[in-house]
Amino acid sequence: MRAALFTARHSRWRLALLGAGAAAFVFGGLVITGLFGPPPRPGAEWFGWFCVIFFGLGGLAIMQRLFDRSEAVRIDGRGIYFKPWSEQTIPWSEIRDVTVWQFQGQKSIILHLADPGRFPSKKLLGKVAGANRALAGGDVPISLVGTDGNFADAMATIDRYRRST
Repeated sequence: MRAALFTARHSRWRLALLGAGAAAFVFGGLVITGLFGPPPRPGAEWFGWFCVIFFGLGGLAIMQRLFDRSEAVRIDGRGIYFKPWSEQTIPWSEIRDVTVWQFQGQKSIILHLADPGRFPSKKLLGKVAGANRALAGGDVPISLVGTDGNFADAMATIDRYRRST
């Protein structure tokens, strides 16, 4: 087998679209706060500020990835590397199960680890790991949104390696 059967890098045009969406939600949040005139729904200004903060932070994360040309995801004989989670490759021997979680047509790969404490994330995704675990079940959620990777290709590579280990 080849050394790296599946890799995905950040896609500039997909990230640009996500960034434009985040900017639109920040603008909408500012409208709701009443920054450009009377708020459309008095008493809901807090929601506007929530949108500004949430989508503003998301927009910053998108901007950071826009100029990152390194691999975001790599699936090979050593295991699975997912840069938004950690700089570590999670070896196949530590991956107990792989499931798929789907929400509004968007699929994510969910890794279930034998010992999640051995592969902690110090990144933003790790800080919301508890919410992800409660929502999708599993330890490491891998999304290919904003990358040039294809979900079916990633799953086929995972299946190939899981059968051989």
